[in-house]
Amino acid sequence: MTNPMRLTALAATLLALSACASPPPPTPAAKARARNPKAVVEGRVVDEQGRAISGVTVQAIPGGKDIEWSSAAPTDAAGRFRLSLDAPADYVFLIFEGDTGVVTSSPKDPARVRISVQPGEVRQGIELTFLAAERKKVETPLPR
Repeated sequence: MTNPMRLTALAATLLALSACASPPPPTPAAKARARNPKAVVEGRVVDEQGRAISGVTVQAIPGGKDIEWSSAAPTDAAGRFRLSLDAPADYVFLIFEGDTGVVTSSPKDPARVRISVQPGEVRQGIELTFLAAERKKVETPLPR
């Protein structure tokens, strides 16, 4: 069972971090990690029926304060994406449609897909589910 307080805290943290205008200056640990060979994460974004989702952007969110954020990657016509990430580190994911990224309560939400990568590692086959119906619930304004 999902803990609503924990989900709310995760959502607030991810959204606050993604809203930052500029990242903080890198720490010495972040600079050292950045000298390591990058890890590559390849995967695809699909809808709940397994169909490819093109035209969205995938962002890997690092699980530590001493990890620089990587560039986001768009999905191609087959829903594929490729990210180059600082390693070693743990990451979760956020899918943006335009400028909007939403964390939902669904156990299939990409923010619940956690991976660990090592320097130089290539991880393939990561599948992220774009939860259009769940996003609409979150994005729908409350009635006045």
